[in-house]
This record gives sequence, C-alpha cells and structure tokens, in this order.
Amino acid sequence: MKEIIVKEESKFTKEGGYVVYVENGKEYKEDLISAELLNPKLNFKFLNPVQTVFYKFYENKSALVATPTSSGKTICALHFIQKHIGLKVYTVPTKSLANEIYNFFKKIFINVDLRTGDVIEEAYEIRSDLVVCTYESLLLSIRNGGWGYNASAIVIDEIHFIFSNRGSAIEEIVAFLKMKNKADILGLSATLPMYMEIARWIEAKLVIKSNFRPVKLIINTQQIKL
Repeated sequence: MKEIIVKEESKFTKEGGYVVYVENGKEYKEDLISAELLNPKLNFKFLNPVQTVFYKFYENKSALVATPTSSGKTICALHFIQKHIGLKVYTVPTKSLANEIYNFFKKIFINVDLRTGDVIEEAYEIRSDLVVCTYESLLLSIRNGGWGYNASAIVIDEIHFIFSNRGSAIEEIVAFLKMKNKADILGLSATLPMYMEIARWIEAKLVIKSNFRPVKLIINTQQIKL
C-alpha cells in the first residue's frame, strides 16, 4: 500500500499553484496539473493539490482518498472512473447527493443513469456505463444479480459512514465485492483517525490523506458563545 500525505502548505488558486506532499518519508513540491489533461470538459484550469496527487499516483486497483469535505474528491472519482472500462457505479448515502453527483457527471459523459429507489427510474433499463445511486439501490441490485452485480469499478462516497447506522449497507457491498473479487473500489472519506483501517478493509493499493482545503476554513470566534 502506497500512502501519500498532501500537506496543508500546498497552494491552489484559479491560476495555478503547487502541491507539497510526502511519500515514504520524503517531501516533494510540484506544480499543479492542468485540468484539461484529466478531461477537457472541466470548466477550470488546474487540478487542486489533492486531485493532482491522485492523478499522478493512481494507476489501478482499489484506493482511498481521505480529505476534508469540499476538497474536490469527486474529481478524483472522475479519474478513477475514466481508468476503467465496463460498468462503473458511484454510490452515495442520500438522494440529494445522488442528484448532485448525477448532474455533474451528465456534463462530462452525457449518458449517465440514476438510481435512488424511485419507482419511475426502475421502469428504464441501464443504458450507460455509469450509474449514480444510493447505497440501498446498489445493494438491492447486487442481491438480485442486477446491474450492480456486474460493475467493474465502484466509488463509495462518504465511506466513513461504515461507522454509522448506515454501515451495514456499505459493509455488505464491500463484502460482496471482496468475495467475488469483481470490482475495484474507490473509497471517498472525510478525514478521521481510522482511515487506514478502511484502506486495509477495501484492500487499497493507494491512500491519499490530507487536511488541505482549497478554500480555507475561517472561524469567527466573536460569534461563538461558550
């Protein structure tokens, strides 16, 4: 397992910047990668530091990206998806997030299917090679030998939900994939102390860990009442 730590002193602006990262105890500083290299349909110039490192180091197999909320993990998922052929699945905990991710990928791939448990969706067959869905929709499909059963790659967003009351669905999905050895997994997680446990569980070959935020978090202490 290769672990890359993206340091907070990395810099990102609309016009570029650099990433500072640690690999095998050695620190490196490199320019950010052009977003066009990942996909020409992206409407920004440069990948941010986390995305740059994932683009640089991800080749194949399963991986985990553990970074703060709104740090650009969906773009890492785009790279993961483009590295695979066959049916890809992007699964999320809620319908609202599923719709948000679906709308993003529609701008990139045009043909994307959505499954959130709504009856009207089930009336149509899967006609694309990318499905955005909720955990439960994917799990139901796997249990019934449907579209999820044949996926070649699965993105599990908010995979840290394994430690919540939603954990049983994620656990069953991953257990099936490991048992059948059927698909590579990309786990997207918020930062938490147990990220290496998740990485080992999904048999990740690459782990990207960072507390870097493209937009700095500012806390107004004058509004905090103790």
